[in-house]
Amino acid sequence: MLLMASHSERDLCAGIDEVLAWSSIFNHHMNIDDLMRNMRINCTVSDLEKEIERTTHLRLEENLVLSDRYSYNHNFAQLQEQAKRHLEDTEYVLSILCSCPHVTGLSITGSVAAGMSEEEGDVDVLIITTPGWVWRIRALAIYLSHKHPKGRLLCPNMVMSEDELEFSESLYSAREMMQMIPIKDTGGLTALRQSNLWVNEFLPNATPKDALDVGTIRDYPWWWRIMNFFVLGSIIESWEATRRIRTLKKTSISNEAIYTKSICRGHEHSHKKRIELEYLQTLEAMK
Repeated sequence: MLLMASHSERDLCAGIDEVLAWSSIFNHHMNIDDLMRNMRINCTVSDLEKEIERTTHLRLEENLVLSDRYSYNHNFAQLQEQAKRHLEDTEYVLSILCSCPHVTGLSITGSVAAGMSEEEGDVDVLIITTPGWVWRIRALAIYLSHKHPKGRLLCPNMVMSEDELEFSESLYSAREMMQMIPIKDTGGLTALRQSNLWVNEFLPNATPKDALDVGTIRDYPWWWRIMNFFVLGSIIESWEATRRIRTLKKTSISNEAIYTKSICRGHEHSHKKRIELEYLQTLEAMK
């Protein structure tokens, strides 16, 4: 799709409508800051406020940008509160991951990062590791999600080495990246942004969200010490990578999932493809 660097009133209205079409797929409502972050046109908050005020089908209500073209989600406030509770419930295990020096980037992704969550929803996280630690860190995250009493909501569906951080260029990936809530960045999230500078062209107004401080707690399982032995740890990494990659590839039914020694992206439900299809259908209905 064409990227627009400047705008007229017509462009700006169309740009707002495009963002709201996107958010409608998720039954999500955006405030002005969210709208600004997702706009594909270079503009200011003042530009958006003036355009909303002058456009008959748009309105600003309780700080939410709403459109007459889409129904209001009456459960939205409840879903927002649910996201906050899920994040609070997961803070302890996030602080364990934060304390690990081989985790150089950690962020909340998905629906919780967008600010809403279903009752049975997960807290999706992106983990960036130092090279050679992807599958050991994933093992720790999986353990925390299955065995730790506070980890049931944790979903580590992306674990990546800091030397393999390129994403394919798409509006979906750009918006997912810019809605992330950073938790830890000792170089990993910075490298992620540097490896995907194309995001700035898709979303020229977007800046990273404020970081969430969850602290650091070194409450590791007993076996984690073994993972840190120089030679034995490397052997375990290679063994864990080989067996997990083989198993995951054998059971994978999605072309969006990636399993290598440096990347574990478990996108088994073809979420990106489904959202992009719904998005195109929504745009077609707007014409």
